[in-house]
Amino acid sequence: MEDEFYNLTVKGNDLKTYVRRFQELAILCPNMLPNTVKLMKVFIGGLPQSIEGTVTASKPQTLEEATNIAQRLMDQMIKYGSMQETSDHKRKFDD
Repeated sequence: MEDEFYNLTVKGNDLKTYVRRFQELAILCPNMLPNTVKLMKVFIGGLPQSIEGTVTASKPQTLEEATNIAQRLMDQMIKYGSMQETSDHKRKFDD
């Protein structure tokens, strides 16, 4: 269960499932992360790279605030179609 907690990540753009499972694991394993700073670090680390830095830079004070920021960013990415399914960021050229 500890491995799942530390390796939990957002699948696609399903942030709600990630948040729900993260909260379940945090409740089941309260001694793994004794303070809010470490808890938020693990939470933010499971976010997609495309929003992880922005959530960190926002300096949320609570897990709820981090969740709200992440949700707004994910909604924007979905709305504007900038959610990338792959991690291949190389530009492709036609011959």
